[in-house]
Amino acid sequence: MDVQLWQIILIVLYGFFINYDKNGTMLGTSQPVTAGLIIGLILGDVKTGLYIGGTLQLMTLGISSFGGASVPDYQTAALVGSYIAITTGQNASIGITLAIPVAMLMVQLDVLKWTTNIFFQNKAEKFATAGDFKKVELMHLCGVANTMLTSGIPVLLTVIVGPTVVGKVIEYIPEWLTGGLTVAGGLLPALGIGLLLRYLPVKAYFGYLIIGFVGAVYLNMPILGVALLGAAIALILFKKNSAEGANVQTAGGMDEDE
Repeated sequence: MDVQLWQIILIVLYGFFINYDKNGTMLGTSQPVTAGLIIGLILGDVKTGLYIGGTLQLMTLGISSFGGASVPDYQTAALVGSYIAITTGQNASIGITLAIPVAMLMVQLDVLKWTTNIFFQNKAEKFATAGDFKKVELMHLCGVANTMLTSGIPVLLTVIVGPTVVGKVIEYIPEWLTGGLTVAGGLLPALGIGLLLRYLPVKAYFGYLIIGFVGAVYLNMPILGVALLGAAIALILFKKNSAEGANVQTAGGMDEDE
């Protein structure tokens, strides 16, 4: 695929913005599924972008950076994986498989980011003690720029050399290895769901899990239909519990009057 200059500019700008949004504005563009959608829109292949982003989104559910811990950066990985898969004309499963190492590498870059930001923080504290608030603001902007570089530089390198290098490598990959990568990419959604189930109270709500499984597997219900069914059940239970809570309060009030 021949990528136009305006597409390259938009993708690189988004690459710098995605980590800023994750740690700053939080508009939602830093989610893997959103990253895949945006790259798909820019490159004209929304289906592949959503497939890669949605699959990586499953792997982020239940995983969060508690206590400042560094976790795999699946949003940048979705951006890189979608870009490489679309521009090289590869199957989406290949893009997912290539995105996993990127997410792991971004953990190390995240650690480097926080380590270097400590320098700006210490400087800012010294300037604040001295009452030089202009330089405090400057240190803050340096930290923001450092945060944006964490995702921006890998995306910039991907856009410059990624498709060419990956395309050449793929040409020499044997068919059996490509097939293995495709199978591995197909298994990753199941892995993401498995990770999510480890953090959910499955035993307490196992019946609802069976209902969703029957709808998806035996009734061939699309994922949106399963989600709407789950939302309907949740709404019914919410109203039921609210009504029971109101009855208990009313009964308690009558006892007090008596």
